[in-house]
Amino acid sequence: MKNSVENNHNKLTRRNILSGTLRYGLLAAIGAGGVAIGLKRRRLLSEGKCLNRGVCAQCEVLSECGLPRARSVKNKPSEG
Repeated sequence: MKNSVENNHNKLTRRNILSGTLRYGLLAAIGAGGVAIGLKRRRLLSEGKCLNRGVCAQCEVLSECGLPRARSVKNKPSEG
């Protein structure tokens, strides 16, 4: 009985081919999306554009940022 189940799983059926194609196609699309996001981020940094839509307080690259708004946030005295 177990042998017939294993053989059924390994058969090249239309359903198995379609599900494998969709699975790996979606995996490739997610990977390509991740690469595209990384490339866009690198391009924006090299062009000196804001990554965080102008919200400087929580920005992860605030210490290296040279944009006017970031400079004013860095020079502003901290409230406390």
